[in-house]
Order: sequence, then C-alpha cells, then structure tokens
Amino acid sequence: MSRKRKPASLSDIATASGYSIATVSRAINHRGNVSPVAQRTIDALVAELGYHTTNACPPPKSTTIAILIPNLSNPFNSSVLEGIRNAATTHDLNVALLMVKETDTDIDYYLNMLKDANYCGVIALAALPDNQTAYQLNHEIPLVMCSEYLEGTEMSYVGIDDNIAAQKATDYLTRIGRRHIALINATTNHKYARQREAGYKQALRRAQLPTDTDLILHINSIRYNLALSKVTDLLRTRTEVDAIFAASDIFAIAALEAARHLGRQVPDDLSVMGFDNTFLATVVSPKLTTIKQPAYEIGHEACEILQEKIARKNAPERHEVLEASLLVREST
Repeated sequence: MSRKRKPASLSDIATASGYSIATVSRAINHRGNVSPVAQRTIDALVAELGYHTTNACPPPKSTTIAILIPNLSNPFNSSVLEGIRNAATTHDLNVALLMVKETDTDIDYYLNMLKDANYCGVIALAALPDNQTAYQLNHEIPLVMCSEYLEGTEMSYVGIDDNIAAQKATDYLTRIGRRHIALINATTNHKYARQREAGYKQALRRAQLPTDTDLILHINSIRYNLALSKVTDLLRTRTEVDAIFAASDIFAIAALEAARHLGRQVPDDLSVMGFDNTFLATVVSPKLTTIKQPAYEIGHEACEILQEKIARKNAPERHEVLEASLLVREST
C-alpha cells in the first residue's frame, strides 16, 4: 500500500512555480494582480500537488479577532488597544489578546497558536519574523500589522515613518544648541529601532555633527530599570553629553532619574527627548518633550482595514502611514 502524500504547502507551490509566496497567495485567493500565465501555472500546481489551506480561520461565522502582542509592559500599546477595541465594537467584533514571543517564530508557531480557536482575523502588534511568514499567515487568515511592520512588505499595515519622526526629534535638539546627543534605543531586531537610529544619524549629519557609536545604547526590553542602569553609567562616564533622545518615554523617564541622581539639571545641563507621548510624559517632572505617535488612530485604522479584509475576500492590501509630531514641554 502506498503512503498517502502530504499536502503541499504555500512554500512548496512557490518553489515549484518559480513565483514568490506573495504572488502564489494572490493567485490562490484571487486577490490583486496576477498575470494569466502565472495564474494558470499556479492553478495547475495546486491541483497536481494537492495544496489545501489549514483553515486557521474557519467560517465567517466567527466574530473574534486575535491581537498578537509581545508584552503588556509598554504603555504605548494601551492606547493602540483602545483604538482597536472601539473600532471592533463598532463592527460587532470581539477581541482576544494573545501573548506571543518575538524571536524564533515561524508560520507553524502562529498556526498552532490560532488553530484551536475560531478567529476571523489577526492584528499583529508583535513583530513578525519575515515577509514569507506574513504572506503565509495572511493566506490562512486576514492579517494586518499594527505599529510595528515589516519593511518592503505588500501586506496591510498601519504605523508611522520612524525615520522621519527621529529626524524631527534630533533636529530639534540640534536647533536648541545641543552638540553631544546620546540615543537610548531598543535593539535593532525591531524595524522601528533601526529606522529611529537611521533618522537620528541622518539628522546629526545634517547638523554636521559626528556620530559617536559609544553614545548609542541598545536596550533589549522597554523596561525602566534596565534603562536607568545603562543611562546612569553613560552620563557618569560621558559627562559631555548634553542631550538624550530616547526611543520610548519609559527610556526618557529613566534618563530624567539618572540625571537627578547625578546632579545634572534638566533642561539646563541636559535636554531629554522621549518618544510615544504616553500618559507618563505629563505626570513626571519636568514634563517630557516627546514625539507624539497617534496611537489610538493607529489601532483604530488597523481594525478598520482588518474588518474590510474579513468582509471582502478580494479587499486590497493597504499601507497607512500616519504622521508623528513633536510636542515641546519642560525637559528641553
């Protein structure tokens, strides 16, 4: 008796056809533009190799969307979640939070997480590992990336231009006369961290200031205590630092405490710039100058796009880049 052949995966069809996973996904779902030749080739391979979906999201009867979130420690996410929840309520959708890891993930990790519940769509606040995984997941269940998204992707996302936002922050610090500007950043496995660092460096070049890599700190989690220790060490050893641009308000608040501990006066001796404009920015003293992300709007728009994808199988993928603005307060 011959062994039953294992059904082909989306990757198998892509490899056999010579087309990208994105093209294969569009052809199978009849979404977007696919050439007649590609459509015929992929259709033939689907029939020959026995491809079928794993039905991570069965039947449109489901009214629950899954929100993939890496942790609850970052207060920025609370406003994003509020925007998602309010949009979901408008469309009679329920919301389920799923805590996910951001490293060592692949398509099987996500499908195993989703298979036991009847979700009709996914909003990912956690970083997906690569475009191939995003394409495969979107093929199984409607997907929108929210806040953190993949570079060069065709999949739907809502966020800001982190590079431009970081340039705004650094440009302001150079305009007020700061010349030794440190960057307190997340680790560069995150798109937003890479882009903010690139924008910081670009603004320094524009101001004809050197980039000192020793003034760039990478912290692997958005946590106050981690940042406080590292910023304290930096300010103690590099006394010429006259400004700190922090890639989150939590990092900036840690910088305020480090300065206080070392007797540095903010903003006279040291300017501190945050990022996100969380509620914390106005409850600390001095109140925090920061980059305002439209967090609520990011979440709300992500849910609106997801609802459209759930309602219409052929809904186009959408990229929404919202504007971040500079809010000047007491810390600069």
